[in-house]
Amino acid sequence: MLKDSNILELDIESKLSELIQERLDLPQHLLFKAARYSLLSSGKRLRPILTLATAQTFNTPLEYALIPACAIEMVHTYSLIHDDLPCMDDDDLRRGIPTLHKVYDEAHAVLTGDYLLTYAFELLSTAPHLTSDQKLALVKTLSQHAGGSGMIGGQVMDMQGSNDWEQMHLLKTASLMISALEFGAIIGNCSPSDTTHLKTFGKQIGLAFQIIDDILDNDMPPTARPKAEKLYSGALDSLQQLSTPAPLLEQLAHKLVYR
Repeated sequence: MLKDSNILELDIESKLSELIQERLDLPQHLLFKAARYSLLSSGKRLRPILTLATAQTFNTPLEYALIPACAIEMVHTYSLIHDDLPCMDDDDLRRGIPTLHKVYDEAHAVLTGDYLLTYAFELLSTAPHLTSDQKLALVKTLSQHAGGSGMIGGQVMDMQGSNDWEQMHLLKTASLMISALEFGAIIGNCSPSDTTHLKTFGKQIGLAFQIIDDILDNDMPPTARPKAEKLYSGALDSLQQLSTPAPLLEQLAHKLVYR
């Protein structure tokens, strides 16, 4: 029986809390406390849920995918901590609470983001149940999608005021979603064809998600919604090309666009 997204979210929350303890016995305990502050604040957990949903789709035990899914969330959280810094977006609030640099100061925020990023790769390299080839593939995939050809590259385009909205958010937003789906494909030993369809799904749903976010934030007019719906339709078509039904991924796609 497939777990729904709400149950998967609870699994993720529990594992994240387990992976990062406060460690009051260590002199650098504030680092772990700060990491928990940002990581365990209320979030959508969209990216790790995509990983777990993909693993489920291909009949892979969730315990194989849970730690890699949490690694994806750590990289996402690191990016938010750094995006909020005064040198970037200079935000005071994140998810309804003060941003990390407002609570712990800028230096702690930078180092906390660095810690989450590096810890994510440590987790991937030591993840249980996976082969060495799978671990290497996960590290390579996340490095590419989170780096200069992915999320970081998209953030640079944003800071430079790029007018290429689609390319910027393909890198800044969709890239990490694609990585999350590729994680599920790697762990689930998917065929190259299924992996390609999952990546196409991630690109389309990532861009649709960003359009809806921009509409809700009043950064884009409601007239942009048909474009998001067209991308959503294309994403569903990609799922239909998979070798197995993917009802949970379909439900997640609907939830992302119609909110």
